[in-house]
Amino acid sequence: MSWWTKFRDRAEKVATLGLYDPEKSRREEADARYAINDQIKAYKDQSNLAREELNKARATEEVQKRRIQEKQIRSLRRNYRPAGMLGVGAQPSGDVNQNLGG
Repeated sequence: MSWWTKFRDRAEKVATLGLYDPEKSRREEADARYAINDQIKAYKDQSNLAREELNKARATEEVQKRRIQEKQIRSLRRNYRPAGMLGVGAQPSGDVNQNLGG
């Protein structure tokens, strides 16, 4: 603190006959601000954790949907056989992979 602040604090304390201590008051206000800031930070941290968990759940759900779609596409490819020369269904082409994700 500067000498001016110390002088002003002493003058206020003398003027109020010691009933008001400006230094103590400033310290209490700062402690209250720190407590509020800590609560805000804790809330933000908790919100970020919840958001991350939600994103993970959505990602796994999307992966499951993609797997189901791939299985459906493979089953449609497997079941569809274009007509051959004599009108008999031909074997599916070799580009169809039966492994998931391959």
